[in-house]
Amino acid sequence: MFVVSSAAGVAAAGEPVRVSAAISLKDALTEAGRAYRAAGGGEVEFVFGSSGELMAQIKHGAPADVFISAADKQVDDLSRAGKVDDATRRVVAGNRLVLVVPAARAGKSPPASFQDLADPAVKRVAIGEPRTVPAGQYAMQVLTKLKLAAALGDRLVYGSNVRQVLDYVERGEVTAGVVYATDAKQAGDKVKVVAAADPSTHDPIVYPAVVVRSSRNKAEAQRFLDFLAGEKGKAILAGYGFSDAAPRAPAPAAAAN
Repeated sequence: MFVVSSAAGVAAAGEPVRVSAAISLKDALTEAGRAYRAAGGGEVEFVFGSSGELMAQIKHGAPADVFISAADKQVDDLSRAGKVDDATRRVVAGNRLVLVVPAARAGKSPPASFQDLADPAVKRVAIGEPRTVPAGQYAMQVLTKLKLAAALGDRLVYGSNVRQVLDYVERGEVTAGVVYATDAKQAGDKVKVVAAADPSTHDPIVYPAVVVRSSRNKAEAQRFLDFLAGEKGKAILAGYGFSDAAPRAPAPAAAAN
């Protein structure tokens, strides 16, 4: 779990906007928070982690004004539980899934495609924990679609979030890992991208954002979401490799029992 504030030690006049967000957004949102404050917005405090972990915390009452997930599922779950304001829901970014290997192994015949993961020479493959990490859910969809999941079996190593998967690859603890393209970009020359997943093999990778119903700072939370969806916010996200995502209609409110 990572907590980041955009205030840089300067107290804001009002209560900060508390944003719980997928850890793959950490670098981009930290910069966006600083830019929002520089543009006249208030302080923004971030809590970064796996989308599933953050969703569970909000469901159990953890304080948050905005939730930004790396998949629809977690926001859908909170919507069904009546924990978010469906009318505020929007997709703020998209991403791609890639296969990476340690840079130090690049000259040692690393896997060059997802299909190559079936080779017994591939000893360990890291993905996010599919039950709580959207990147892991997408990765498992790819492996299942390509009929690789069973072949890999106990060679799969699960990370608690996508950044941990990236760490495993950077340190050479695994032969390969499946991460977002944006994470691979942030790793620089520590990893090498050897393949990109065919988008048809997994659900669309989107980042839905929504205001939490229990927020005491809804107006400022909405302003921050508007900033992310505006030109400055989009430019910051694009600079970190995120794709622009077309707005999507809010999910319907859960039916009353």
